[in-house]
Amino acid sequence: MKPTDDLSDLPWPKPAAPSAEVSAAIHEKCTCDLAKSRGLSTRQRLLASLLLSFGVFALLAWVTRGQTRIDGTFRNALMGAAGWGIVMASVLWMGLARPPGRRGSARVRLTLAVVLPVFFLIYMAHSAPEWVSFGEFSQGASANHAVGCGFVGMLFSAVVSGGVLLLWRGTDPLTPGLTGALVGLVGGLAGGLTIGVSCANQEGWHACFSHGLGVLAFAAFGWAAGRRLLAP
Repeated sequence: MKPTDDLSDLPWPKPAAPSAEVSAAIHEKCTCDLAKSRGLSTRQRLLASLLLSFGVFALLAWVTRGQTRIDGTFRNALMGAAGWGIVMASVLWMGLARPPGRRGSARVRLTLAVVLPVFFLIYMAHSAPEWVSFGEFSQGASANHAVGCGFVGMLFSAVVSGGVLLLWRGTDPLTPGLTGALVGLVGGLAGGLTIGVSCANQEGWHACFSHGLGVLAFAAFGWAAGRRLLAP
């Protein structure tokens, strides 16, 4: 026999709302330690990233402007740096300043992260005023200078890459690794251009190994660091 008082057909009772006093107490407890704050805007982050990148370059270029160099190399390095500065600003705009989801396809950005370091190495090789044999470059004082110069260049790259990553921390929920690779690319370019202008040795092997290879290294570093720092 079917029961007439089936409980499953009864409406589910709605929970009673807390009183005004209880709501006020909950609100006060949850918000007592909150402080008003406002993060940097996209424009402010972009401006700070550009100032950091170009500021490091301009400072060291000014400090080392009086070094003895082959005629014309300092002027040519500054002109090349101006062109690559436009590239860096474009990468920052497309890779960071535009909202996530509107930064171009992942394939295009990955291509930039891979191809631009190669182009930078080609630029370094093409702009070198002289070349020595690889055996002469890889031995003695020349090799020691190359190692030291490369270390300094990577230090500047780390400063720029780390600073830009911190400025944009937690801003990319979609492709933080790829965006980080572009940040590392910008940092590597900044470091390579900085040491390229400040270093008096513009020989081809030295320029490619000590001034150019850091761009590839920091694109890979940015990929790893971006997945941790740029993801919300």
